Amino acid sequence: MTKLLAIDSSTEACSVAVSVDGQRFVEYQVAPRKHAELLLPMVDSTLSQANISLQDLDAIACCVGPGAFTGLRIAISMAQSLGYAANKPCIAVSSLQLLAAEAFNLTENEICLSSIDARMNEVYFGAFQRDADGLPKPISPEVVVSPLEIELSSQYLSSAKLADYSEHQITLAGSGWESYSYGTLLNKIKQIPVNNVYPNAEFMIPLAERAFAQNEIINASKMRPSYLRNNVAKKKSAQN
Repeated sequence: MTKLLAIDSSTEACSVAVSVDGQRFVEYQVAPRKHAELLLPMVDSTLSQANISLQDLDAIACCVGPGAFTGLRIAISMAQSLGYAANKPCIAVSSLQLLAAEAFNLTENEICLSSIDARMNEVYFGAFQRDADGLPKPISPEVVVSPLEIELSSQYLSSAKLADYSEHQITLAGSGWESYSYGTLLNKIKQIPVNNVYPNAEFMIPLAERAFAQNEIINASKMRPSYLRNNVAKKKSAQN
């Protein structure tokens, strides 16, 4: 079976997971501003628990955002350094999709709306549907918007076809739901306590396994953060 290392520090939490022969070894801490000092020891610890070395890995998966700018740079730099050192390919995973992967693992719901607090009265948002493998399939663009704009804009929620599902088939995941108020439609949906306010690298494993099987891998030098906020700024600039 595929041997994978997964790394995330896109939010206040940082986590590392190693998968070997179907077993997962996980380190997870909510530790704002301590990611730089924690990640490498967590990598060493999980590899030691799995009784493998960096050279034994098939690939290194990393959460590339959206999320905290500094946290994203720390995790991606770590993945790149390890990839270079061991000559291993990398796999890029979205933090919003990672939240949905955990939600689908812990519930039987068909839809997950992921929202991460982006500060400045905005959230990073993405909608996902459970696919045939039980993994999250994007059904809306990943965007940075004001909370109310999610409901007011058909671009974000009509594509999720929420009307086709009852409120009990929809999960809200991520810190964005706890940080802001939303409109009438979203207020009807009760957040299921799946304990994934922040992403967890453990649930990156199945996403990375499928990506590796489908050869969706990149060279470590090609890893790039998905800030979204910068992308939006560029688009607005181009329109002026």
